[in-house]
Amino acid sequence: MSFDIRSTLIQLLSLDAIPGFEGPVADVIEPQLARHAIRTRRDVLGNVIAQYGSQEPDALRVMVFAHMDEVGFMVRKIEANGFIRFERVGGPAQITMPGSTVNLQGSKGSVPGCIGIKSYHFSKGDERTQPPSIDHLWIDIGAASRQDAFSMGINVGTPVTLNNPPRLLGNDLVCSKALDNRLGCTALLGLADKIADQKLDIALFIVAAVQEEFNIRGILPAIHYVQPDLTIGIDITPSCDTPDLADYADLEINQGPGITCLNYHGRGTLAGLITSPAVLNWLESTAATHQIPVQREVSPGVITESGYIQLQQEGILCAGLSVPCRYTHSPAEVASLRDLQHSIDLLACLVLAKANTFPLTAKSLRTSL
Repeated sequence: MSFDIRSTLIQLLSLDAIPGFEGPVADVIEPQLARHAIRTRRDVLGNVIAQYGSQEPDALRVMVFAHMDEVGFMVRKIEANGFIRFERVGGPAQITMPGSTVNLQGSKGSVPGCIGIKSYHFSKGDERTQPPSIDHLWIDIGAASRQDAFSMGINVGTPVTLNNPPRLLGNDLVCSKALDNRLGCTALLGLADKIADQKLDIALFIVAAVQEEFNIRGILPAIHYVQPDLTIGIDITPSCDTPDLADYADLEINQGPGITCLNYHGRGTLAGLITSPAVLNWLESTAATHQIPVQREVSPGVITESGYIQLQQEGILCAGLSVPCRYTHSPAEVASLRDLQHSIDLLACLVLAKANTFPLTAKSLRTSL
């Protein structure tokens, strides 16, 4: 059965998985990766690792990864009257919270709810224009009391996700919660499908990772297991083709995936990635050879696992591909199926290349000393 990018993405978007609760996504991804893999495993934290290609001991080890989790919330306190206080998990945009609908993954199944907002008719002054802090927000699940909430399967620690089922927009765009990073997860499955009947010159590891939105380091146990020479991460990056960001950068939807030149944590350069010129040239020359559109991106405020992966072992070369995405970390992210397809195509071209065409890696550096 041929890979269907649209239905695969919509299936993954229908799932709820804040950091630490990625099981539903892993349960879909792992058997699909296993269809053509040499072996698959799920580690203690929940990372899904699938191995393909060469099993020669000196083969170049390349890891392609994307994270499974999404931004969301967790129940912090249940009031006596049944209203629920909550904490952010990851970085959902606070400005979008009041009035949003959510799903609570309770012990008895999914429970719908909404984040309360002071009735407009009784709001005064700044209350009508300024969103309240999270300490002043609550979730309403219709519970009449704390015990009523308990009986619905809700407790302190219950995960909560944004609720916005995927819908298709014009020009091959899709709008949904959790495009960050179910787009990347879809790319992993698309890559696995493309290489299913191909002979690889490298040892390829496809990894669906956990807890990126929480601490950006949930993937590290997989790094220690795989011991890669080079990694390629696939994630989203803010698209700057909207009226509010048009003057900031040139990255646009439907113009191909972004190639990361620079990213770092928005509150200082505690961690981030400056991509090696050799890696940049490898990505761009491969895209040009196969006539795949790409864009360069410089994205302060964006950070991915590569910021920490590059510091493991004796140093690991890292590449980053990004699907441009509007309205990131909101309930209504928007991205392009065309950009996603081009990302899959480029990933396949990269991993199907001969090992001697890859950029200088830690392995070749070690053997040259």
